[in-house]
Amino acid sequence: MSAQPTGVWVYLQHTKGDLTRDSLELIAAGRSVAEKLKQKVVGVLIGSGLESMEDRAIEYGADSVLVVDDPALEVYFNLAYADAIYSMVEERKPYVFLFSANEIGKDIAARVAFRVPTGLATDNVQLAVEDYTNPALGQFKDLLIQIRPDFGTRLARIYTPRHRPQMATVRPGSFAPLAPDPGRKGNVERVEFKPGSYPAKVTEVTELPPPVPDLGAADVVISLGMGILKDAGGHPRDPREAYGYAKQLKELLEGRYGLKTEVGATRALVYAEVKELDGLIGRSNQVGQTGATVKPRVYIAVGISGALQHRVGMQNSAKIVAINTDPEAPIFKIAHYPIVGDVYEELPRLIAAMEGTSAG
Repeated sequence: MSAQPTGVWVYLQHTKGDLTRDSLELIAAGRSVAEKLKQKVVGVLIGSGLESMEDRAIEYGADSVLVVDDPALEVYFNLAYADAIYSMVEERKPYVFLFSANEIGKDIAARVAFRVPTGLATDNVQLAVEDYTNPALGQFKDLLIQIRPDFGTRLARIYTPRHRPQMATVRPGSFAPLAPDPGRKGNVERVEFKPGSYPAKVTEVTELPPPVPDLGAADVVISLGMGILKDAGGHPRDPREAYGYAKQLKELLEGRYGLKTEVGATRALVYAEVKELDGLIGRSNQVGQTGATVKPRVYIAVGISGALQHRVGMQNSAKIVAINTDPEAPIFKIAHYPIVGDVYEELPRLIAAMEGTSAG
């Protein structure tokens, strides 16, 4: 009889000799699931020259790390990496396998899921462990429940009971890395794998510059919504004025307080293609389900009602300031500092307060 699947595996990405923040978040996500299942968190690390990252994974919450370290794997190549992961999955049979919902995570997770074969629930923002009963299939205990946005209006719960490992990608920013514990102990196991011959090969790697704006790296994100198109009285306003206030606040936060600040926007504002904002606000500014997921120290929501598709992209921010004329706006349900008022009055007041002057 074959061994029962066990272990919550997390695929660890790395760059410039260190684990990525997405990977540290994924370890935390895996930890939240493993504790409910009473299983271990297993990091999967593939590449070349990985010694320093093995201990870092354990320091941030992994119980053990499977390491495939070979000079031929120094550069990410999906065919070889998928082979390496698939061989370990087939031999060791994990219960759950999590990947980050970024470019590499989405690429490799789908390839592995297809080969196992098993399902893959993508872009999850929450994870749960529960029993599940299906009239046609029966009862399943300790099932990973994958929770993701569904059509921008609700959260969908995904049930994949019949196959193991249950596989999922987790949106960056949905979990906070655990506090590091330098004294934490764990097991590191080196796995032998030699890449085969493939019909394609990587001939050159070009590092792209960080995105502009780099929303994910910001300490403060100031996001603009459709509410900037009118004042509290319903009169049309030039949204460039609100954008100007946001830029002024950005410069103040960076210059005086040393906080990296970026300007974001809702999907509705981006897709409205407001001509006054042409060249100022675009897809790269979008926060939400189909944009960036951010987790800054402070998120300032300006004229944003707070639809679910936007909230899932920013709701884990450490502190949320919201300015809206509607006291019943959904954004106020998660705001730490709700401000009911006119954007065109409250933003100048906020800037003046931070400058130590009077807004009148």
